[in-house]
This record gives sequence, structure tokens and C-alpha cells, in this order.
Amino acid sequence: MARHNFGNGIAKGMAITFSHLFKKPVTTQYPEEKLNVSRRIRGTELGWASDACSACLLCQDSCPHGCITINTSGTRDERLVAPCTSTCPSNVDAARYVHLLSEGKTGEAVAVVRERIPFPVVCAYVCAHPCEGACTRGELDQPIAIRMLKRYAVDNDTGIWREGVKQSPPSGRSVAVIGSGPAGLTAAYYLARKGHQVTVFDSLPEAGGMTRVGIPSYRLPRHLLDRDIREIKNAGVEFQMNTTIDNPRRLLSQGFDAVFIGIGAHQSARLNIPGEDDPRVFGGVEFLKPVNMGKKVPLGKRVIIIGGGNTAMDAARTAVRLGAEQVSIVYRRSRNEMPAATEEIEDAETEGVKLILLAAPVKIDRGLDCLNLECVKMQLGVPDDSGRRKPEPIEGSQFIIQADNIIAAIGQKPIIGVNFGLETSKGNITVNQNMMTSINQVFSAGDCATGPATIIEAIAGARKAATAIDITLGGDGDISETFAPPVQWQQLVKDNILWTTRPEFPMIALEKRKTTFDGTELGWEKITAETEASRCLKCGQYNVAT
Repeated sequence: MARHNFGNGIAKGMAITFSHLFKKPVTTQYPEEKLNVSRRIRGTELGWASDACSACLLCQDSCPHGCITINTSGTRDERLVAPCTSTCPSNVDAARYVHLLSEGKTGEAVAVVRERIPFPVVCAYVCAHPCEGACTRGELDQPIAIRMLKRYAVDNDTGIWREGVKQSPPSGRSVAVIGSGPAGLTAAYYLARKGHQVTVFDSLPEAGGMTRVGIPSYRLPRHLLDRDIREIKNAGVEFQMNTTIDNPRRLLSQGFDAVFIGIGAHQSARLNIPGEDDPRVFGGVEFLKPVNMGKKVPLGKRVIIIGGGNTAMDAARTAVRLGAEQVSIVYRRSRNEMPAATEEIEDAETEGVKLILLAAPVKIDRGLDCLNLECVKMQLGVPDDSGRRKPEPIEGSQFIIQADNIIAAIGQKPIIGVNFGLETSKGNITVNQNMMTSINQVFSAGDCATGPATIIEAIAGARKAATAIDITLGGDGDISETFAPPVQWQQLVKDNILWTTRPEFPMIALEKRKTTFDGTELGWEKITAETEASRCLKCGQYNVAT
């Protein structure tokens, strides 16, 4: 039967080859969903020669894992990449650095990451890792643990990337950057590398923005954040901390040739329910910020967090570490609709946080010695604009939860002063396709322009803005960097892949992690990391484009 199918496949391939003789060259790309292809030619290894590709589709039809599909609408100079890379907002070449890690090349792997982002350590520890959701391996068993592999790489970085750093000569132009978060520092780094004099202004005492004052140190140890910031300073970026800028036009009048605004979203969204002005009710950001700056925040034994995102999980786990004995999260949808990362939800539950789902806050009343949070039970209806099912209240289902403190973590928004003089939309700074605001030579990216998003999205937006700023200052806009050689792929995926699960992320002992703000996630050993990297199906080798 196998021989019969092989013969049919060859015949089909020859027929398709003949029909494609007069068609354009093709490129390969990967399916959004796993293909239901026939499992022919099992155990047969097919060599790859892109120059000899005739678009016969035999590779697509015979791939036993459904990992290849042919797109006949492309051209040979079109650059298509593995789904993990194309899904990354900043297009970090995950397929390439995972392959390098399978060969034990940690320094080269970090070099690949640094080609697209100046925050390899930060992203290795707290990136939302959308790449893993797109991983082709996930269609077989479990996706590659890409973020954790990146963590292993940065923990064992040899610094080889420094050999490829190229610094442009001074351009004679200067740029002011308002905000020292991921967006601001990304723009600052690339503009400094292009030879411009860059000065970063921030009202905070230390650089980092929300990565310093929003993300708890048990997730992102501060000495590791400082590693990334130190490299940005080494690029020639100057910092003026404890400095508030209330009008970007003033910076232009002071002689700066361009201004970039990356002030993030440092104000919590309000619940808009009666009683939320009680001093025992905090916003998520307003609670986490002083804690992360080393200040003492009075907190009772019973704490309720309202919200289902990562900020809510951070607030809940922080409350546990501050000594709260009963920590609950109230969320109006189900667990599946929670926008927080799955591992963050699981870690919160492991640490004793209780989830009260399908419940929405109605009002907050003052009790004799506590707060009474009145909630209403919810049911899920049709999906809304976010794609999640819309929660609808169940009439007559109100109930009361008592707490000493309530933390509202339902979203954030930027703090844009009235003197900024910028056009806004829904509370965010309005930018055009080149990231320029309503003021000429003033650009913006990150959460203040998009609304609350991820670190990697802020980095991607800032890269785009840096390109545009460089062009307006007379540069070529090319901020690309090459720190590692291309990967030499050996062969296509074989049909002898074992179905395996990825290793667990090692953590410090539960009782200890509930009482410390030290890093709770431990790294992998060499053998674990290389074995996990070897699970990669090497999607990156299927690029026909030249």
C-alpha cells in the first residue's frame, strides 16, 4: 500500500509540475491551523534544494506532520518565516535561536534575539510569548517552551553579540525621549546607534518604566532589568531622571530635533461604582507601584482583586507576599476568558489565591470594620468585539464579599497632561502610520499610543518610530542589526518524531515563594534546555525565498 501511494504521489507531482511550468515561482508559508494531509511516504527523507523547486506540491502532500503548505501567490524575493517568528510583534527569529540552542550555542542565540530587541533579558523573563501560541509543534503535542529557552540563553550569555555592534558616526542631531519604559528605551537605543544624541527624561527615580514599578521583582529581578538598561546606556543614551516633562513643544524649542513619547499607561481604570473612593480601595497600578519602589503599603488580611489580566495576578500574588491571609480575584467572565497568561493564573492559584468567576462588582459599602463588596452573578452570552463571550448579569443574584482592602485591576490608561497639546483618541495619543503625533517631529509608541498592551508590542512600535525619526533627521531609517550568522539547516523533518511534553518550569519551594519577592522561577540545566530545543520542527528551514 505504501509503495502504491508513493507511486501515486510521484505521478501527481509530475502532473502538477507540468501544470506549473509557466507559473510564477513560489514561496512556502505555514498554516494558521494544522493541515489534514495524508500520511504518505512515511519514513522517507526528502532533501531540500530551493533552486530546484518546481512547485510540484509533493513535499506538502507527503509531509507526515502537516507542517508545509505552498503559497503560489508569492515571489522568490518575498521573505517568509516560521510562524513563531511571524507572530512575534518584533519578529524575533525564534526558530533560529531555538535551533542554535539545540546545538549548545547560547551566545549566538542571545545574539539573534538582540538583532530585533534591546531587552533580551526582560523578554526572557516576562514576555507574553505569542510565539508559543503559533508554534507548529503545538499541533503535535505541546509547543516549544520558547520563552524559557530564551531565559536559559540570557542566563548563559557569552556576550558574543558585542562583536557585531556597529555605531554610526555622530549625526549632529538630537532626540528627546519622554519615558524610560520599553518603548522609550527601545527608541533611544536605536536612535543612539544611528549616531543621534539621545536624552531620556522620566519622572521616576530609576529607568525602566512599568518593567520596574509595575512588574513585581519575583517575576523580573531588578538586577536583571538593570542588565538590559546598562547596555542601552552603553550605547550613549543619556538619562535625566526625576524630571517631569509637561509639554513636548518645549523640548523642540530647547533645540531637540525630534521628540519621542513613551510614557506608558500608569493610571488604573476606574470601576465607576459607588464606594470606590474609599481609601482602602486601590487601583492595580497605584498598589503595585509603591510596593515595587520599596515603600510600605498598609494591607489587611482579606484582600479582593477585581480583574482578570496580568496586573490582577501580579496584585494578588503581591498581596500574598505582603501577608494577606485570604486573597480572592473577582472576574466577570470564566477562567477561559481571563486575559492573563495561563501560567500566571496557575501560579496565583498554587499560591492560594481564590478565583471567584462569573461575578461583577456592583458597589462597595463600608462595614463596621471592613468593606462589603456587592457583586452580581453573570452568565456568558454572544462574543463581543474582543472575541470573548459578553457577560450578562443574572437578575436577583447579588451577593456580598467582605474584605479589608479591594484592588481594582481592570485596565490602565496613560496620564496625558492638558498642556501636552496632543490629539488623543479614547485616552491614547493619536499617531499616524509613521508613529508621528499631531505635532510635527513629535512621535509616540507603546501603551500611551495603543492602550495597555505587551512589552514586545511596545518594542515593535518603538522600532517603527525610531525608523521614522531617523529618516526625518536625514538618515536612511535602517536600524537592522546582525549579530549572528545564518543557521545552516541540515534536512527536512523526519517521520520518526516522538510525541513528547515539554519540561516543567522549576520553581522555588512554595512556602518560600509566598513570602519572598526574590525570583521564583528557576532556570534550566544545559541538558534540559538542549533537549527541549531539539523538539523544534525547524519550520525556519522551509523558506524557499532568496
